[in-house]
Parts: sequence; structure tokens; C-alpha cells
Amino acid sequence: MQSDDSKARPGQEFGWLNRDVFRLFQKAWDKHLRASGTGITVPQSRVFAELRQRDGLTQTELADLVMMEKAPLGRLLDRMEELSLVERRPDPSDRRVRRVYLTGRIDEFYDELWGAAFAMFGAALEGFTAAEYETLLDMLHRIKVNLEAAEAADGQGQPGRQEGLRGGET
Repeated sequence: MQSDDSKARPGQEFGWLNRDVFRLFQKAWDKHLRASGTGITVPQSRVFAELRQRDGLTQTELADLVMMEKAPLGRLLDRMEELSLVERRPDPSDRRVRRVYLTGRIDEFYDELWGAAFAMFGAALEGFTAAEYETLLDMLHRIKVNLEAAEAADGQGQPGRQEGLRGGET
């Protein structure tokens, strides 16, 4: 049940729940990584996940996707290069740009990391019916599309006008 305060600020409860779910996922993921003995950290696992989807991202693209500033990401990539987990190479068409690539070393960790991730997702979705799961995915996809549209409308990566949450206020 919503409190009077959350009725006065539509979306507030959604925001807090979203933050809490993200925090709990991060906490569970960190706990697993520490117990795994691989030495892989949460930020490194984010880099792995993004590069597994699209190897050869620029450092700027990767920073945006893993939600890190460029300087801390650069230091993280330095450590990952020292461990032979990634390598940075100049872009063939613009030598000022450096692209980040996975090395074969990810194969040592891949099955364990993603098996644990899927187990964690399974625990989070315990008790959901297949229909509820599909509805959840549909709703999350709609939220993603809405946020991407707001970002594109603003053109600077800042959320645009949120009429759905503020009743037409800007």
C-alpha cells in the first residue's frame, strides 16, 4: 500500500524499489565473486559482460555502459591488462581511439560467472509464474524504451520531460 507521501510523488516508491533491487543484486553478486576465488571484482564482471556482448568497444563507450567515469575505468582496465584479461588496441581508422578486447582468459571464468548469475536471477524470480515473468520483462522493456526516448529527446544524456510521472509539470 502506498503512503500518503508516495501518492504526492508518483514514481517515488518505484524509484526506491528499483534502487533496493539493484543494491541487493550487487551485494549478492559481490558475495558470489568473493567466494568464487577467481579474484574477479564486480566492476570487472561488468566489463566482461559488456565486451562479451560487443567486443572492441571504445573506452568511452565502455565507460558509459558500465556506469563509470573514464579515469576510474582506465585504472580498472590497466589492472585487467596486467592480469591478461583484456587488451587495448588502437582503432584501425583513428589511432587516437583505443578499443578494448577480451583475451582468451575470460574462458577460464565464463561458465562459473554466468552460471552463478543465472542462479542468482533464479533466486530473485522464485515463485513467479511464466506469465508473471513475461509481464515483468515486458514492463522493464517499456521502462527502458521510455528512458531511452527521454534521453534521446534531451540529446545530452539527461532525462527529459517526464509528463507521466509529474502530471504535465516540467
